[in-house]
Amino acid sequence: MLADDLAQDTFIKAFYAWDSFAALSSPKTWLMRIAYNTFMDYMRQQHPTEDLNAVSDTPSQMHPPATDLHIDMQQALLILSPPERTCVQLSVLEDRSIKQIVKITGINENTVKSHLKRGKEKLRTYLNENGYE
Repeated sequence: MLADDLAQDTFIKAFYAWDSFAALSSPKTWLMRIAYNTFMDYMRQQHPTEDLNAVSDTPSQMHPPATDLHIDMQQALLILSPPERTCVQLSVLEDRSIKQIVKITGINENTVKSHLKRGKEKLRTYLNENGYE
């Protein structure tokens, strides 16, 4: 439901800002930037109060059982800084180019490259220490 709410907020913002679209980038990139900013605004407003160690009594029927690698990857992503995590997820999981990541995040191209390099090194080290090659 959160994804639906954030997507709706993104499209509402884009609708009201359409007159200010200067066509310096593609409409898709412009919309992705609005979506990224909407998500970052949401994250800044959140103050986690939920007990992360609490276990649900009913198994989720929505998600397939996670493999060890899947669980370890989730843990590995948590060791990255937020900018590193964002860059790695956009590059590796969404197969975005560095130029696309720059447009989406507004981060300098060399900084994106640094975040990717450091993030991948941290992931590789973490996974190697946990038995993956």
